[in-house]
Amino acid sequence: MELRITNPQENWLTEQILWNNEELKAAIAEKVKDYKTIAYTEDSLKDMKADRADLNKLKKAFEDERKRVKKICMEPYTKFEQQVKEITALIDEPIGLIDSQIREIDERRKTVKREEIEELFTSIGFQSFVKLDMIWDEKWLNATVTLPKIEEQMKSRMYQIGTDVVTISKLPEFKFEAMEVYRKTLDMNQAIQEGQRLDDIQKRKLEAERMEAERKAREAEEAAKQQTAAEQKEEPAAEKKTYSQVPRLLKDKVKEVLIDSGAEDLVTEDKQ
Repeated sequence: MELRITNPQENWLTEQILWNNEELKAAIAEKVKDYKTIAYTEDSLKDMKADRADLNKLKKAFEDERKRVKKICMEPYTKFEQQVKEITALIDEPIGLIDSQIREIDERRKTVKREEIEELFTSIGFQSFVKLDMIWDEKWLNATVTLPKIEEQMKSRMYQIGTDVVTISKLPEFKFEAMEVYRKTLDMNQAIQEGQRLDDIQKRKLEAERMEAERKAREAEEAAKQQTAAEQKEEPAAEKKTYSQVPRLLKDKVKEVLIDSGAEDLVTEDKQ
């Protein structure tokens, strides 16, 4: 059974459409030459529109003929195409039936393999926070991927998770928070970034607290200075005593000090 084209033959399909192409091309080129040199003005607007209409009419005549010839050429092909589609539709029906059965068989195979993968995951002994969907690879369900290969990939992932956990446990700060992120995502970069983010927040907080403490200390010191100055201003000036008011037993000593300091003029007794 084969498809045989009896008419047209291949050489017919390659034949040219014969028409007075060169003759018309030369005539049109000569006709439009004049339009290229015309300098229209506002007064010749009516002529401009008339010329444009003539050119559009000429162009439409060629376009209409092109479309007519194309339709003639395409008519046998359009009919042939429809006939072929009717035949291929007959073929598509059993193809569709076969495809649906293939999909059903493949889905059953995938279901069985998924169960085998779940059992394999359980037997390997992943960390308690690791779930199968967290490491799942859809390619594992392909018929070409064997269970030993899947086991190899699972163990490699498990060892990597163990290494990541050790690395996180050695973080200087916020290891708990970083580990919580890793437990949910198994993303080492995201976990480290979370630790760094919290560390940055802590540093900014401590810096803010330090600056606040310094501000309060400055305010307290300034308030103390102002309070001292106010108290000193309110205290009455101490009454100055004369030499005559010095107790008798101290006069000789005071007199000696005054003379030594050059203030002997203060050594006088008040007149009674």
